[in-house]
Amino acid sequence: MIAHNLVYHRPETIGEALGAFAGAEAEGLKPYYLAGGTEITTFSRRGLITPGALIDLKTIPECRVLTRREGSAVFGAGLTLNEVGECPFFPLLSEAAGIVDHTVRNRLTLGGNIAGMLPYRETVLPFLLTDTAARLAGPGGEREVPLADIFSRRLKLKPGEFLVQLRVPEAEAGLPWFRRRRVKQSRLDYPLLTICALAARDGIRLALSGVFDSPVRSPEVEAVLNDRSLEPARRAETAAAAFGLRARDDQRGSAQYREMLLLRGLEETIRELGGEG
Repeated sequence: MIAHNLVYHRPETIGEALGAFAGAEAEGLKPYYLAGGTEITTFSRRGLITPGALIDLKTIPECRVLTRREGSAVFGAGLTLNEVGECPFFPLLSEAAGIVDHTVRNRLTLGGNIAGMLPYRETVLPFLLTDTAARLAGPGGEREVPLADIFSRRLKLKPGEFLVQLRVPEAEAGLPWFRRRRVKQSRLDYPLLTICALAARDGIRLALSGVFDSPVRSPEVEAVLNDRSLEPARRAETAAAAFGLRARDDQRGSAQYREMLLLRGLEETIRELGGEG
């Protein structure tokens, strides 16, 4: 339970959501868009955020879309992770959505996980590997932009904007894939390492979470992964160094342990996606 008063809005349309956000700001309240609500509730209880208004996006039809359209798979940001996990359109994404237990996945949403404040945000990884377009709504209207243009360590939205949908080319959604997730104890724990990778015509594409302070995809790392002049073990070692980032060091695992998991994960990726030749 959130221990302070706030205003709750449940808009039925994108326009109503934007209007509620603008109205809350005009009243001096601090509005937040609400999807599953798990992070907002947790951070509010800890006193890390103090929302004055919540705008619930779950009943907006555009945020609930799950379809194939004109050669693309379209995922509404308000879909639960269970709904995403049961969808056959993008197998790697379905696998990546299998975090936490089934009951919690009925509350967690795709958009909430991607736009969240925690450093893991595992469901964004498959989208970072494809030419995903993000549909956004904000005070200036709606726009569609490449996800790669607005995601760098986190989802970078304009003030008052929210994520409506993600659109993935079906040809890329069906590529051969690999995922490896390592945790400290339970499989439902936060990851020490999550690797998602696709085997595309241009070679292995790879994104990961858990090792560093945010999800990351690196062209420099992929260039090394696809350099067949190097032996696979050397390639993995060089690729790990190419991230150029400091590994997380916390109660779940030391930086040294995460770096070891990363090296092993890169070796597995090369082996599984046929990069050994």
